[in-house]
Amino acid sequence: MIDLNIGGACPRRALTYAFPRALLFPSGPLDAPLPSPGLSVMAVNGSLQECIAMFSGIAAKTGRTWLVANFADDFTNDCRGIVQFRPTATGIDVTMVHPFLPKGGAAMILLSACATRAFAFNAHGEIVDVPPPPRSKVSRGIDRGWAELKRRMMASATGNDLWPHESWEIRVA
Repeated sequence: MIDLNIGGACPRRALTYAFPRALLFPSGPLDAPLPSPGLSVMAVNGSLQECIAMFSGIAAKTGRTWLVANFADDFTNDCRGIVQFRPTATGIDVTMVHPFLPKGGAAMILLSACATRAFAFNAHGEIVDVPPPPRSKVSRGIDRGWAELKRRMMASATGNDLWPHESWEIRVA
């Protein structure tokens, strides 16, 4: 679990807004418009296990990659993890992923929880496989990835009484 406390603002909405921009535009502005159809990011509360079939169906119907951040309930700031739903020629690839930043200023990628697969996104939001980093760099790169994502979340949320950006949040009972 990763603590996404961003000073009282809702981490779910900030995550759905900041995460795709961190993956698609690593050095771009925090409010860059996203390509359409592109990449989709959601935050859900509750058991993600019960929703895997539903999210797989959404990914299959839309033909786009979905990242789903899971939180235990409405109140916690702790993200249990991020699951990637990726359409393939043979079905939907479901993979637990971490944001990974190889070094400061580099493009953020997604690294599978087992660190054997890595994914990047082009400017159109299309996912591509990339070589995974060496095992010796995994821990630091994941720490940098979460820190950069949290920094972007804070920058997009701080000082706003009303969330000013379009975002998605789904609650699972």
